[in-house]
Amino acid sequence: MRKTLTTLICATVAVTGLMQAEAAKKNDPDKRDVQKLMEELGDPHYQDRMKVYSVCSLEFEGADGEDDYYHIYSGTLKKGGYHLIVYNNVPEYLGFYLVDFEPVDYEEGAVLLDSGDGSTYFPFPIPASGPADTVRVDGIPTKFVKNPRLEEKKEGPIVAGGGIPAVPDKETSASGEVIDYRDWNITIKGRTITVNALFVKVEKGQVTLKSSKNGRETTIPGSAFSDEDKEYIRRITAK
Repeated sequence: MRKTLTTLICATVAVTGLMQAEAAKKNDPDKRDVQKLMEELGDPHYQDRMKVYSVCSLEFEGADGEDDYYHIYSGTLKKGGYHLIVYNNVPEYLGFYLVDFEPVDYEEGAVLLDSGDGSTYFPFPIPASGPADTVRVDGIPTKFVKNPRLEEKKEGPIVAGGGIPAVPDKETSASGEVIDYRDWNITIKGRTITVNALFVKVEKGQVTLKSSKNGRETTIPGSAFSDEDKEYIRRITAK
């Protein structure tokens, strides 16, 4: 009885951890890490003596219905002007806009730029779909300069010495089915949750999943999964 209770408690804790991972938390990078990355990337992402400051986190509803965020930083330029720096909630640096006005605040879906007169602010939209290629501020267009490292990742494997690790091929089961991130329905103590995760292994009736939100691995009793999930596990583990 004690062993069963302990297993149940551990499983509950494990699923709770996955639930917390699924409910996207604000995951904004430290401004010192932002500064360091800008310096590593160099021109045009970093200009001489540019100083980075945190501005805000813009909340929006993600494609999965959960809260998600864009994190905004300001890079103050010695020669005048500002970099409006955009991160997603992974967090990954997406890129920047060069603007004449200082990013100082925010409203729903937009960063507010100070016109300098103390009372007028220009809204700079950052839609849920991501930064637009071009945005007009006070009639003046400014283009989004993308993070080259992310662009290289999208293009596929990088040759040795390129500085970016190649994207690994997805694993395929013995039956030929691709093992990829998917939604799992897990029931513990009468409560069912859906989590997006990757199958890692099954051992002695315990299934290990890797969360798509934070990359953490969690082990859950096989009995907690839906019939569809159990069938999926059976297929991809068949010899």
